[in-house]
Amino acid sequence: MKKITLLLAFAVLILSTSAFAASVSRGMPNRVSAGDDIQMTFSVSGVTVGELFTLEDQAPQGWRVDAWDVSGAKGGRGGVDYRFVAAENRHGFSFAAETASPTISFTVKVPTTAANGDYNFDAVYFDSSGQSRSQGTVTVRTITCGDGVCEGGENSDSCLADCPVKEEEAPGGVAEEAAGEGASGLTSVIILVVVVILLAVAFLIYKKRKK
Repeated sequence: MKKITLLLAFAVLILSTSAFAASVSRGMPNRVSAGDDIQMTFSVSGVTVGELFTLEDQAPQGWRVDAWDVSGAKGGRGGVDYRFVAAENRHGFSFAAETASPTISFTVKVPTTAANGDYNFDAVYFDSSGQSRSQGTVTVRTITCGDGVCEGGENSDSCLADCPVKEEEAPGGVAEEAAGEGASGLTSVIILVVVVILLAVAFLIYKKRKK
């Protein structure tokens, strides 16, 4: 009986930690270049106003977090407990929610030495109701002219191979088409006038013969 009770208690504990009312949506670019500054945004919803909410995000090693801000925290930025664990490159934010939908944002500096590839971010967030996580992946890819993708600062002037100029109809062709339509309309008017004149002449001839 005691074993069953312990198992039930353990099951309730697991369910209570997994039933988490809050949700987090991570906003970040899919592709960046080495040396870029990227904006990371966590849009939180379903937080209990007045309760403590915590989010900790682990960034790739060497990726520096700067200029963080929290919107919807009691006491503003001064009411946020910010922590940084260098060994894990993990940044933590704890605050009492002033609104049910606070926002956490910060800038991440991509190292200039970052090699091409995929880099992962892993965030854990929790309050008194439980915890969950939000993961994201960003791809570092150096923008190169000639790779067939028009991106970043590339345009038809700097990289015609990736950003070809769209073909447009020549102005002369439009003018000739308009001229052709005008000529066709004029011909129709002339034919109509000739038909009217012929009908009028035929009517006059008919009346004279009848007399």
